[in-house]
Amino acid sequence: MNLVPDNRITALKDIEPDIDKEFVLYWVINFKRTSYNFALQRAVEWANKLNKPLLIFDPLILDYPMSSVRFHKFFLEGMKDIDENISKTKALYYPYAEETPNASEDLLTILSSKAAVVVTDDYPTYFVPQMTAKAKGVINTRYEIIDANGLIPIRIAEKEYVRAHDFRRYMHKNLLDFLVDVPEENPLNKLEVEFDEKLIKDIDSKWNKINFNTFNQEDFLINLDIDKTVKESPIIGGYKKAKERLDYFLENGYNDYATLRSHPSEDASSQLSPYLHAGHISPYEIFVKVNELESWSMENVNPAFVGRRQGWWGGSENLESFFDELITWRELGYHTCVTRANYDQYSSLPEWAIKTLEEHANDPREYVYSLQQLVNSETHDEIWNAAQTQLREEGIIHNYLRMLWAKKILEWAPNPKLALSYMIDLNDRFALDGRDPNSYSGVFWSLGRYDRAWGPERKIYGKIRYMTSENTAKKFKLGGYLEKYGS
Repeated sequence: MNLVPDNRITALKDIEPDIDKEFVLYWVINFKRTSYNFALQRAVEWANKLNKPLLIFDPLILDYPMSSVRFHKFFLEGMKDIDENISKTKALYYPYAEETPNASEDLLTILSSKAAVVVTDDYPTYFVPQMTAKAKGVINTRYEIIDANGLIPIRIAEKEYVRAHDFRRYMHKNLLDFLVDVPEENPLNKLEVEFDEKLIKDIDSKWNKINFNTFNQEDFLINLDIDKTVKESPIIGGYKKAKERLDYFLENGYNDYATLRSHPSEDASSQLSPYLHAGHISPYEIFVKVNELESWSMENVNPAFVGRRQGWWGGSENLESFFDELITWRELGYHTCVTRANYDQYSSLPEWAIKTLEEHANDPREYVYSLQQLVNSETHDEIWNAAQTQLREEGIIHNYLRMLWAKKILEWAPNPKLALSYMIDLNDRFALDGRDPNSYSGVFWSLGRYDRAWGPERKIYGKIRYMTSENTAKKFKLGGYLEKYGS
């Protein structure tokens, strides 16, 4: 089995494993999948090295920020797929869903006390960094966080990249080196020691893991004390549905991706962001499948096009466009969240953006809407209302309309700081891919992050890039979209 590269590993407790303990523990947080997962691969690596069995602990906590039945449903569906995949291997899967806040905190303490090594996920946003840091207080053996976020390791950048062009140049100059270390497709196939459930019999009797053969998800969610105002999404979570969506996209939408992905009434976008955010599918797997479809290899790369959006990959227009989204834009967001602690704060915007926004903060607004009016799609703008309805009802927004959605909130909020708080609230509360580095990139891009000053200077926007619903209606055919999501 290939070794996980050092640039993916951060030791939070850099001590020797306690070889007298009973197993290796992989604590799943964000990489909820069994394939192309460096964190799981590292856990298998340790288990084989120490000749120990592997326990995969996947707790679904109750009291996370913006916790709701929408997210719980999506995560539970993902856990069911993991359970099925792990049941065919030598590892033991321990899925546990809290019914009271912090119930799994004690469970982590007890499980880690029996572990020779604890491995978990290195994810740079939301409450995850604080939670993994806090766990150092209860984990008394070797403890590592592992980066399985994307194709580029998140902790090796020497600086913050404030423009996509600069990050693209960095990526083009370094990516081929990182592609040498590809994660194992199925690392559990390499696991050598089988887990004996007797090792945790006393623990399971107190903290019953989910038995998906008998588990009634609907009843469980109904009886849970959790936000039910954000209703369940019709989008089903888990690796199976992620793979189905990927296959469908490659067969039906990919060939028109470069020309039609911004058209809301077309089905040319991948719609994989909820699955990427939840860790149900790896960007590596998506990358591999596109390469297979296009017969692409590293020999195709054209170094003369370093830093350009088209040409460097040496592939089709669709490949160039899709990889720029999947790799450049997605991973730029991850690097920002690692290099900038205030990534989700107004103060993180570029100086020029803050200056122009503040200069126009008191400009008169033709329309001013409250947060609740925005939640309910109660504006004068039918395109915006449709986008918000899609978000509220399904948990997604079409990619292009998401940009317009954010721009109009800037225009309708009393001031830019409140506009940002509205965007984050709506995005984190309703979006299946909210609370994600890439999601924060989209929100903050609307206020100038990764962008430049634009002219002419306008009221409210100042030098921030301007977008209108009228121009959107002229550029794209919206009939089908408005018919589906309009009032």
